[in-house]
Amino acid sequence: MKKRRQHHVWQRYLKPWTVDDQLYCLRDGAIFVTGTNSVGVDRDFYKLHKLTDDDLALIKMLVIDAGHPLAKRHHEDLLVHLVGPARFVEQNRHQLGNLEKIEELLDIHQTNALEDYHAMTENRFLPILDMILAGDLSFYEHAEQCITFLHFVCMQTMRTKGVKERTIDRVKFHDQKDLTRIWGIMSLMFAFNIAMSLFRERKQRKLVLLDNSTDTQFITGDQPIMNLRGDGLRPPTELCFYYPVSPRSALLLAEANKQPAFSSASLTAAQVGELNQEMRRACHSQLFGQTRDSLLLVTG
Repeated sequence: MKKRRQHHVWQRYLKPWTVDDQLYCLRDGAIFVTGTNSVGVDRDFYKLHKLTDDDLALIKMLVIDAGHPLAKRHHEDLLVHLVGPARFVEQNRHQLGNLEKIEELLDIHQTNALEDYHAMTENRFLPILDMILAGDLSFYEHAEQCITFLHFVCMQTMRTKGVKERTIDRVKFHDQKDLTRIWGIMSLMFAFNIAMSLFRERKQRKLVLLDNSTDTQFITGDQPIMNLRGDGLRPPTELCFYYPVSPRSALLLAEANKQPAFSSASLTAAQVGELNQEMRRACHSQLFGQTRDSLLLVTG
């Protein structure tokens, strides 16, 4: 079965913002009540394109040949898994029988492959999300769990509609290269590279959980993980990930060798409001809150 409704924000992640399976969404200036199935979703968002030799050469030049040997091996294996079926059919079409059935199966693969990859990553992360919601960050001290955490965080950062559209537009404007057909694959590779760098720096970066006991709730959006040191205009020189995980708690992965900018002990309603405004700035088109008031506060 083809999975055509493809979420670029994980539905399970949004659950803490729901009441009776409903949350509030701010889009195009209007606030409305909806379910998680209806937000952060587009038809065939992750569907693979049939790539040309030039497309593959561009992936090789921009990502595969530019990184660590371990990353290169991962990227090459991933590319074979994702692109191999379409390339095989194209190169052997004259020898294959029952092409209609083969094309049908290939279309299912093209539609589902990236969606399934993201679902697999989410399933691996789910136990860690449960730990975070329970206030337990011990996973960050264990290598295997830390890898799972960082890989998911970087995947969720790179997979969104906002990152996709901004990256494609800027590369097209500055370099006259069109990443439209290859971005879905490249985003996975870039996420792996960023996660590997963060893992190597994990002892220099503090991970803290912000407990929000103020009268202002955290909101989230369709870019739920964001770099507080980026402005969306220029390439950032530092990285500080902010990731709200419920209306009352958020993760902060601090800059290397620096103290976190916020702490639970001193978190104020003004600071929560500041973080919510950062979330509004980073979002593509949708913000989510548990209450209408929490969204109204960022629109005034």
